[in-house]
Amino acid sequence: MPLTAEQEKYRHRALGIDPGLAATGFAVIGAFKQGGELCTYGAIKTSPSHSTPQRLQKIYLGVCDLIDTWKPDVVVLEDVYVLDKFPNAAVQLGEVRGVLYLAAQERGIEVFTIRPTEVKSCLTGNGRASKEQVSQAVKRMLNRREDIKPDHASDAAALALMVLSRKGYFNW
Repeated sequence: MPLTAEQEKYRHRALGIDPGLAATGFAVIGAFKQGGELCTYGAIKTSPSHSTPQRLQKIYLGVCDLIDTWKPDVVVLEDVYVLDKFPNAAVQLGEVRGVLYLAAQERGIEVFTIRPTEVKSCLTGNGRASKEQVSQAVKRMLNRREDIKPDHASDAAALALMVLSRKGYFNW
């Protein structure tokens, strides 16, 4: 499917993903020669009343749709971070990440992972920055007045900015 004029205006695109079984945040950033803009963002939400396979399928299909629509050059996932007191969360995140890797791999798109502390440090100068500080940094870099909500989408936008910058596609 050919890209629309809106999609073609970007030199490069990145799909940032903050994985989670209940809500997988996403953001597509389109990069210009200097700067960029937020193309789309949100969260793929699943219901705990559905089975894990049903929830994973919803996430997989949602990400496939995003990839097919926006044709990103790269996908970036937040690296796994779970507290020791919630070991099942690591398993769930692994399952979600598996379907995300599959969606990108089927379409031949390179996948990066970035640690949350690395994103915080690069965007704010503080590896222990709050979600609000990261959100404000993303808004500033993208010249936005409105908040990017939910927080998972803001985190995903931060990831997309990071990978575009690392690949030399985005300068702020």
